[in-house]
Amino acid sequence: METVVTGVVVVLFFGALYVVGWEIGRWVSGGPRRVPPGLAPLTEHLGPRLRASRLGRDVVEGLERVGLLERRRPPSEPVPSVLLALELRRLAAEVRRIEASDQPHPAARIAAALAAYDHVLVQLCSRADVPTPIGLLPLDPRDRVDLEAELVATGVDW
Repeated sequence: METVVTGVVVVLFFGALYVVGWEIGRWVSGGPRRVPPGLAPLTEHLGPRLRASRLGRDVVEGLERVGLLERRRPPSEPVPSVLLALELRRLAAEVRRIEASDQPHPAARIAAALAAYDHVLVQLCSRADVPTPIGLLPLDPRDRVDLEAELVATGVDW
């Protein structure tokens, strides 16, 4: 009986340590805040100091590198449609170049180039308000041709 109680206490103790560590990591990274009301004055006092210190920055940077914290990035601007059309043109030329070359592993190269082409094609379709098929990339060749025809019909050229 004593070993069972000891095991439960040990599991609960390390579980509590894990949760506390996770919450501290989210707090340091500036993630979603759920600070208990009693700790609010303490977090307001220590938060900027910890982030401003070299150790605090190093800890946050290390946790971001291993994926335990999300990086704080400013919201990115959408890519203009003209650049998407240029990228689509470049990827189409790349697919043609791969098909004409004698490099090793042509199937893998073509599959990668077509996946990139399909990704940009779907982005361009969403900008031009063309409905896209639901599913994973790469697209079926028939869907690809249909999307290209609809894009040309809306006036997008690449």
